[in-house]
Amino acid sequence: MKDLLVFDLDGVITSEEAYWDAAGLTVHELLYSPRYWHLGTGTPAEYMQYHPTPSAQESRHTSRAVFPEQALLTLKARAINSNWDTSYIWACLYLINLLAHLPDRAELLPLRPWDSDWITAFRRHLSQGEQHNTQSLEPDLRVLDTPPFHGAVGLDLINRCDDYASEVLDHPITGVFSRHSPFWTFCQDIFQQWYLGDDLYTQTYQRASGQPGKPGCIYFEQPLLPIERIRATLEALRQQGYTLGIATGRVRQEALVPLKRYDLLSFFDEQHISTYDYVEQAEAELRAQGKQLLLSKPHPFPFLLAFDRARYGSQPDSLYPEPISSTPYPFQPACIVIGDSTSDIIGGRAAGALTVAVFTGARTPEARSGLAQSNPDFTIDDVTTLPALLADIDSLQTIQRLQFSEREKAERLLQRWFARHMDLTTERVILTPRAVSLNSFNGVYRAGSEDYFFKTHVEEQGVLAEYYHAELLHNAGYNIVKPLRTLHTGGQQMVIYPLVDWPVMFDLLRDIETESADHVSLDLLVAAEQRECARLLEIYQATQTRSTAQEHAEAPIHQLFWHRLTGGRLDSFYQGKSIPFPEGQNSICFDDLLHYRWLINGVAQQYTLGQLIEQAKTALNPARAALTSIGHGDAHFGNVFLERRQNYLYFDPAFAGRHTPLLDIIKPLFHNVFATWMYFPQEIARTLQLTITTHDETLSIEHNYLLTPVRQAILQAKVQSLLTPMIAWLRAQNALPADWLLVMQAALLCCPLLTVNLSDGARMPPAISWLGLAQAVQVGNSGIKPWRTDL
Repeated sequence: MKDLLVFDLDGVITSEEAYWDAAGLTVHELLYSPRYWHLGTGTPAEYMQYHPTPSAQESRHTSRAVFPEQALLTLKARAINSNWDTSYIWACLYLINLLAHLPDRAELLPLRPWDSDWITAFRRHLSQGEQHNTQSLEPDLRVLDTPPFHGAVGLDLINRCDDYASEVLDHPITGVFSRHSPFWTFCQDIFQQWYLGDDLYTQTYQRASGQPGKPGCIYFEQPLLPIERIRATLEALRQQGYTLGIATGRVRQEALVPLKRYDLLSFFDEQHISTYDYVEQAEAELRAQGKQLLLSKPHPFPFLLAFDRARYGSQPDSLYPEPISSTPYPFQPACIVIGDSTSDIIGGRAAGALTVAVFTGARTPEARSGLAQSNPDFTIDDVTTLPALLADIDSLQTIQRLQFSEREKAERLLQRWFARHMDLTTERVILTPRAVSLNSFNGVYRAGSEDYFFKTHVEEQGVLAEYYHAELLHNAGYNIVKPLRTLHTGGQQMVIYPLVDWPVMFDLLRDIETESADHVSLDLLVAAEQRECARLLEIYQATQTRSTAQEHAEAPIHQLFWHRLTGGRLDSFYQGKSIPFPEGQNSICFDDLLHYRWLINGVAQQYTLGQLIEQAKTALNPARAALTSIGHGDAHFGNVFLERRQNYLYFDPAFAGRHTPLLDIIKPLFHNVFATWMYFPQEIARTLQLTITTHDETLSIEHNYLLTPVRQAILQAKVQSLLTPMIAWLRAQNALPADWLLVMQAALLCCPLLTVNLSDGARMPPAISWLGLAQAVQVGNSGIKPWRTDL
């Protein structure tokens, strides 16, 4: 099911403190009650009585005295999820320590710590032996880092207690301290007496508590967070379209009591509530078949049951056995598990879900470290921040950003996105992050045993909707990959194409530059560029028409230039930011930089950056009548395949439409020729020599950045085969605006200044930032003239 959120309860929505109290009180009763091990000294009257603690405060004090919170959290960090299991393993380790200190254990073998006769004999041996301080017998959890426990987590850790006892007691122990041992059931029963209290225990199990006077820790429960905040959070998630489920180690009765008391139960879908009752029933069915599979967390079964009870509830034997596989179930990409323990994260991931770790249940550095080591996909401080997190991870901008740093996570998010927004169940998603993917991403997904290519463009602070006018381009004569499916709604855009195996021009040019091209030459690429320039000119001429100011203003291409300049991107990139100098000793505020004069490689620039930006806002204003043609708008080489080593094959027409050819050529002109630094900033920075001096609000920049031969050749082809004849054609049509050169220079200015954030030091080395700024000032003042000396 898509849009499903599955919550653990304790430590996420409900408090686990009352369960921890019951866990410690279980161990305390085993240690001190005359019914059980009966440790300690005192007057005979005191010695023969055991009085349950009557209040919440006394219960917590007594519980933590024998089961410190640090020990509880340490066990939780080892994926011991159920508090039945935490109290059980603590009792096992205590009992093994007690047995190890007895001088003679022969009468107690074989061990049967659940049997009343054995317990009587054990008490006698303890009373006859040397008296020990209970604290000296408290388990030392450092043993969990040694054989036979080392590397074990979850229920597997419990099952190794037999091996540990065999070593410590120097006698083979089997089936005494395992998870299916009668001793586990024995301890669980005492735990339930403490947690439910006399009355509720009798109602539930139809028998009296063994030790009367227990009030019930369940009545001591307190909300984890203010209930109003939790209710508001759950309501916000429902408003976002999510279905809410539960996967808890509590039995159903114990899960529903606090949810009803806090008026939270109505937020959760009954069909997606998984409690321990289902686990217990499934394990019993498996044991009847001779299978000893344990299905509690961190096994994925509780989560799979919450995902689809009908599918998984009837066939637990079809689930993979322990140890838990590192390969998750592949068919729940839209489900998210929210938990506070390693068992939640391990089990949720094994079930194929995204996982969110909540730190409210991990209150010590060790617990938080253990939770982080379980490798959740995301972490939050408390559940109230979940709506904001989900909005963020559902954003294509987040996926675009993560594709470079955490590709696997980005692929899982995209798999979920496909399921949520396109009802598309994918078998796998593979992102192909390229340096050219500055504001986009693409890749291949498999569905129904077929592979498909996908591409999206991410536009921050977008003002206009993006469109995918592939049919328009095809009818105009462009050689374009026609999409199979598109989505462009609510700020989310995606295009699905048939898989194309031709190489991308961006990669072919880079292969030439790095001398790694095997089957392509500079002459081949230049010839392809010349042919395409001639075809573009023909298309411009064949599709020409006069557009009104209103018609032209609606063209999507303006989102690449004027809307970036005036719609928020300029301010979000640079307002209040500083640009550090390459030496790293000083920096200059961008707001101040706007007023500086520039001297670039000895050539004085006429206008300041601030003046250029103000001129561009006027020159690029889209509300002007113009001669327009059908254009791709964003036909840089990252959006162009080289089909059959001859012809350009376009895709991703995110900004296609009818607009002036003066703007249509800008993106491919700048990005294909001048912007190698933008795509490979770290590599270019290694050989770039750039110095800056300042004097009286004048910046003097000297640098050695040159165009490579293949970039120079592409520039020459573009100027000779398209730019020059296009200007002549427009002039002959009396359609060349008086300010045409200013329009093109202003659009060129936007390419280095607003495609990437030059103030982002994490992405751009300082020298590259200044190179980008210098190019912006240079093209804003002179266009491509400084680079045309060879033409």
